[in-house]
Amino acid sequence: MRIVLVLIGVLLAVSACAREKEPVVVPEVPQFSTAAPPSGGAAAGRPVPKTCGDVVPSEDIDTIVGTVTGDARPVVGVPQPGIGRTARLDCYYGLSGNRPVSAATVWIGLATYTDRKHAQDRLTNTVSTERDAGSQINEVPVGGGDGVLMRGKTWMLVATRGKTTVVVAVQRSLVREDRAGAILGQLADKALTPPASTGG
Repeated sequence: MRIVLVLIGVLLAVSACAREKEPVVVPEVPQFSTAAPPSGGAAAGRPVPKTCGDVVPSEDIDTIVGTVTGDARPVVGVPQPGIGRTARLDCYYGLSGNRPVSAATVWIGLATYTDRKHAQDRLTNTVSTERDAGSQINEVPVGGGDGVLMRGKTWMLVATRGKTTVVVAVQRSLVREDRAGAILGQLADKALTPPASTGG
């Protein structure tokens, strides 16, 4: 019996030594940047311009989407302190004569808010409303950030940059499904980029 106990003790000691010599594998921990985004320029968004030509010029709409016949019609929004909105401009492209803004082939709306949280809240509310209405929702790139593409009665994309939000809507017949994210993302990026950031 004593021999058996001695052998068991030896085996346990050998096993312990073997375990001590095994390399310890430490899982890699992902590193996240805690630095604040750069101030100014694209990261800060932009103030709401005075004209649709300063939001996205009609020639850029034609280049990105295709020829859009008609004029751009501005609709100036008012500040809404209850939701933190400080300014808004909606631009309806592709209108001729007295056609209503609902007939526009492209719509781009820019708005500014008192802070990033209010801007993000408006984006979240818009996406939630579209999802409830049955739109398909996908995340797509917009410049160096992300936007949300929604496929409903029209193609619609919403994004924020700093305290600025953008809504881009394009008639479904103008954009192929496999290109919708890239095209609306490019329009949104142009609308969100201050002229100084593009050298203009």
